[in-house]
Amino acid sequence: MRRLREIDRWMLAVALGLNGMGLLGIWASRAGPFLIRGQVLRIFLSLGAFFLFSMFNYRKLINLSPWLYAGLLAVLLPLAFRGGVSSWLKLGTFWFQPSEAGKFIIPLFLVWFLRRKYQFPVSFKNFVISGAIVFLPMGLVALQPDLGTAFVYLAFPLALYMVFGIKKWMRRLIAISAIVVAVVGWFYFLEDYQKKRITSFLHPSSDPKGSAYQVYQAKISIGSGGLKGKGLREMTQAKLRFLPAAHTDFIFAVVGESFGFLGVLVVLLLYAMLFFRIFSSVEYLAEEEAVLLVLLLGGWLAFQTVFNLLIAVGLFPVTGFPLPFLSYGGSNLLASYISLGIINSTLAWRWE
Repeated sequence: MRRLREIDRWMLAVALGLNGMGLLGIWASRAGPFLIRGQVLRIFLSLGAFFLFSMFNYRKLINLSPWLYAGLLAVLLPLAFRGGVSSWLKLGTFWFQPSEAGKFIIPLFLVWFLRRKYQFPVSFKNFVISGAIVFLPMGLVALQPDLGTAFVYLAFPLALYMVFGIKKWMRRLIAISAIVVAVVGWFYFLEDYQKKRITSFLHPSSDPKGSAYQVYQAKISIGSGGLKGKGLREMTQAKLRFLPAAHTDFIFAVVGESFGFLGVLVVLLLYAMLFFRIFSSVEYLAEEEAVLLVLLLGGWLAFQTVFNLLIAVGLFPVTGFPLPFLSYGGSNLLASYISLGIINSTLAWRWE
């Protein structure tokens, strides 16, 4: 019980507030009572995972991370070469996306590898190995194909190199590698529909009824909400099925149409409070590995949130991933709450 008293109640309260806004958005999008009940069940299950990981010593998780990482690769490898869209596994009556588990396993393994090897700026050896730790599962996820989750994995090296710093020639190497990967990916790996998403982002008016349709409708949804919104009963874009993936990837647009600028402002303030609580918690941590773990876990949550919002307003190509704590779905919600649980574990066990 002493561990429970160390939990950041404000952090949990803000996450639950986002869940509540998400449920309203799911209901407004005419997702149906069955999906709403399912999402409520997912929230309770995820909360259970949050409390479980909050009370579990994060140091033991770091020690277990090599086995967890090996298990992650063992699951992702057959999925990558199964053929078709194969990013999901069925566990009884539940469908689970294993790549979501990478969002908390990879940070744990990175901390395990880097413990007592802290160098500023990062050494070439640590630069290469830490990059390989991220890009190996990232490549397997991209082959499924799940480019959205693979893209979110970029948050880990970005956060890592922001913390440690990297030399100029390493930055040049990253830039050159990114250009090579982009060119090779464009000509040999990206499907036509994925290329159209990128070209429609660069020229949004070229195909408003095709590849740019989702973003076009999302902008209409957000813009039509005005100051106070149309209300849950009067909104049209999601209810009349004009906006695809309204209760998942584009839930922010539903909030904008239903609750207007004021609702959007509430959501943005909740996210600002959540990330303030996460990143300010490092002030109470004495161990470097705990600080790094919090920054990596908070980093992917912030990264995915920011880019989902940018996609919704047409400032980034559509890649397809949910808005943490707000969107419908269980795998990402579970990964988000487990990450919050591990962050709270660093607070609960900081004195031992």
